[in-house]
Amino acid sequence: MKLAKLKVAVVGHTNTGKTSLLRTLTRDMTFGEVSNRPATTRHVEGTALLIDGKPLIELYDTPGMEDSIGLLEHLESLRQNRQSEWIKIIRRFLESPAAQTRFEQEAKVLRQVLGSDVAWYVIDARDRVLGKHRDELEILGRSAKPVVPVLNFVASPEAKTARWR
Repeated sequence: MKLAKLKVAVVGHTNTGKTSLLRTLTRDMTFGEVSNRPATTRHVEGTALLIDGKPLIELYDTPGMEDSIGLLEHLESLRQNRQSEWIKIIRRFLESPAAQTRFEQEAKVLRQVLGSDVAWYVIDARDRVLGKHRDELEILGRSAKPVVPVLNFVASPEAKTARWR
């Protein structure tokens, strides 16, 4: 029996440790670029988890979502009526000039989410729970793909794990 590869979009706010997490999971310290400065990852980059020497899980590191509040407002403005399907609105957004300019990074994230089977939403557990996180989850939820929260940096003394759960 041949198993299909699972495609995972690794998404989240900027500087949540998405690339570092993938380096750890794949044991590849050369994957991507890691820095303390925000917006280090600017393009989608893929890698794979090997099981018995075969790539069975494809992982896609994405840029951080930087303006989820603005994007959510923009998506709402594209909604023609209450019955509009969100997936169609997202696809229309991805074809618009705003996806090439103001929301370029978020568009890269959403394109990868739509091309994946699932999204891992990486959360820096040291951060407070803010409106921007809720907006990011709202946007991702509208993509019609499962979204799995992944708490990162939980071993840190500053982690607010209970609040995130």
